[in-house]
Amino acid sequence: MAKRKKWEDYSEQDILVANIDKYNNDAIVKFYEELEEPRYQYIEYYVIFDAVVKMWNSLGIKQPIRAVDMCGGAGKAAFVLKECSPEAIVKLVDVSDKMLAIADDKAKKSNIRGITPIEQDAFSFLAEEAEYDIIMFSSAIHHFKDPVGLINLAAGRLSENGLIITIADPTTITKSRRYKFFEFLATNSEGKKGKLKAFFKRDNQNLTEELDFDLAEYQTYTGIDDLSLRLDLSGIGLHPLMHIRYPAGEPYMTKIMPYLGLCWAFSLVISKNNLPQYESYKNTLNYEIKSKLPFKFKFMI
Repeated sequence: MAKRKKWEDYSEQDILVANIDKYNNDAIVKFYEELEEPRYQYIEYYVIFDAVVKMWNSLGIKQPIRAVDMCGGAGKAAFVLKECSPEAIVKLVDVSDKMLAIADDKAKKSNIRGITPIEQDAFSFLAEEAEYDIIMFSSAIHHFKDPVGLINLAAGRLSENGLIITIADPTTITKSRRYKFFEFLATNSEGKKGKLKAFFKRDNQNLTEELDFDLAEYQTYTGIDDLSLRLDLSGIGLHPLMHIRYPAGEPYMTKIMPYLGLCWAFSLVISKNNLPQYESYKNTLNYEIKSKLPFKFKFMI
């Protein structure tokens, strides 16, 4: 019997193909078509993006922000940035034409203009000669085997004052027992049945990491070591300005999770260059975020 492949055995191209297949799947597309995300559920987007836009505006640059929502799917990050900076020129890049069609439909319904959808994978897009002021990865970097390489590639497309925002990616807390238990309690009855079925299947087969897994979402379950990620980014010459861990999801969950040690999502704001203006603004950036997020979270720097 052939041994099942582990995560380490797959290439970045394999993972890309898995993501293309997943986000062109009719069931996934239907889910995003019907999804109505209330503003309060993703309040961290509005708070962090608004704080970053204010930091950018503090430089006194008059031209509109040139931004990219990378691997942006249905366009959540692009829409929020447009709300925070209506004059921004935004490109929405994703490998799924179906997800881009959903984003376009939502933009038309909400009368949001100035967002250009582009069907392309991240590596091909970032290999092109172009320059942007803000590049956003919204719940995206966990879909890549090498987040450091991805972010470094994106940094090569930034303007001199350019910034990268990563948001809503999972920390390694997502593989902890207390997170799994809380996730089980919070899910609906059908979700509980599925989780129990998977648990007993794993127990009966006496398998752990060699079980079949969703290649596109593998790091959703294992999480990303965000501390190592930040240190690695500093090691290649980038400059993390903000790093937080926070709870995410429904408001009642975000109120409870911090007290259980479940700040399971993280966000980074990264500068391409070590600008004195940004260094002097860091305390203001942190204050803006701390004063407006309606739940407890942790500053990691």
